[in-house]
Amino acid sequence: MKKLLIIVFVLILLGAVALLGFEWLLSPPGTGMETEFSLEKGWGVRTVATALQDSGLVRSRYAVLWRYRRVFSPIPLQAGNYLLSDTMRVDTILGRFSRGEVIPVPTHWVTIPPGLRFEDGVQMLADQLERPLEEFLSVAGDPAFLAASGIPGMEGYLFPETYEFADTLSAEEILGRMIATGVRHMNAEWEESCLALGLTPEEAVILASIVEREGMVDSERHVIAGVFLLRLRRGMRLESCATVQYALGEVRERLLYRDLEVESPYNTYRHSGLPPGAICSPGAGSLQAVAQPDTTEGYLFFVSRGDGSGLHLFARTAREHSSNINSVR
Repeated sequence: MKKLLIIVFVLILLGAVALLGFEWLLSPPGTGMETEFSLEKGWGVRTVATALQDSGLVRSRYAVLWRYRRVFSPIPLQAGNYLLSDTMRVDTILGRFSRGEVIPVPTHWVTIPPGLRFEDGVQMLADQLERPLEEFLSVAGDPAFLAASGIPGMEGYLFPETYEFADTLSAEEILGRMIATGVRHMNAEWEESCLALGLTPEEAVILASIVEREGMVDSERHVIAGVFLLRLRRGMRLESCATVQYALGEVRERLLYRDLEVESPYNTYRHSGLPPGAICSPGAGSLQAVAQPDTTEGYLFFVSRGDGSGLHLFARTAREHSSNINSVR
């Protein structure tokens, strides 16, 4: 009986020691050290536990593994940078990882308006983000980046929008996000509508860029898209002043007759069909206008009213168009 009591006492004592030992392993080292801990994307809990131990933030990686499996599994540990201290318990650290309580990253807000050429848009992007322009130009000229993004070039695909970018993002990540934002507007339904009109997605972006520069009022974009589509179908030259301005390399308030003679594949007064590429980055309104053009009135011409309203006078025939021009003058 006495021997049994001794055994029980020893077992209790060993259990108490083990419990105290494990509690010690779970307790923080407590030196007061504070550090930034980077939990990398793709790390498993074993890697995280080892990194915590190597950083001196916990006493044992095994305690981290045990607490994760007992309390936090299967909640994923979120990647990011965390501000940690060796005065935190294991559960506190794992809780931060599971909730993604990362160190807030400074950000910049950027607004890119529609209708900008890539060179102007990327310059505005670099200025507002306070980053070297060369970073973005290097990525934009990388064939591998363009191929991975599924676009023929950056012109027409720097989607105009208001963005919030973390300062930690690379130029590749920033441009990729802007392209992806535009691609979401060029979804399967949009592509189907364009293909039904005889336009490939790339051609539709080119036409949308022309509509963007020609149309100043959203309510007219569908009609302007209809004008250009009908002209293409009839083999007529588009005769878009916006494409001439692109060929000239500058936006002029008024074009002269000699400007219309500039030799360039973008001069749609001299060359039939669409130009070889987009002339600016179209917004969502112009992309939608090309997918749903308004051709009901059969308009083939338009001219600006010239009264500051941004509206146009539309015509079905050259005679009507000439009359509209005279009335504007």
